[in-house]
Amino acid sequence: MARKRYLFTNKKNPERGIFSTALGVIALLGIFCALVISYKSSGLKLPRLGVSVLLSAILSIVGIVMGILSHMEPDMFTFFPKLGIALNALALLAAGVILYMGV
Repeated sequence: MARKRYLFTNKKNPERGIFSTALGVIALLGIFCALVISYKSSGLKLPRLGVSVLLSAILSIVGIVMGILSHMEPDMFTFFPKLGIALNALALLAAGVILYMGV
């Protein structure tokens, strides 16, 4: 007969980590929408698309900072901070490549 083991902990998910993950998703969605709109307009370079990618890059920088700050909090789960840092780093990399290419 197997014994059931319960894990009782005081750890919780940090609010900044969840916020960081949400910012990463929003930044990636903004970049994706800008790419889709640019593709549908036959590669036309619209200033509003560049601004949306730039704002997504700023959001991802804020998300990385929030993820790092929440990762350093004691007695917290680290899933959302790590996910937020990864999503925001991916968004920042994509925005950097797009802005470098001049889209």
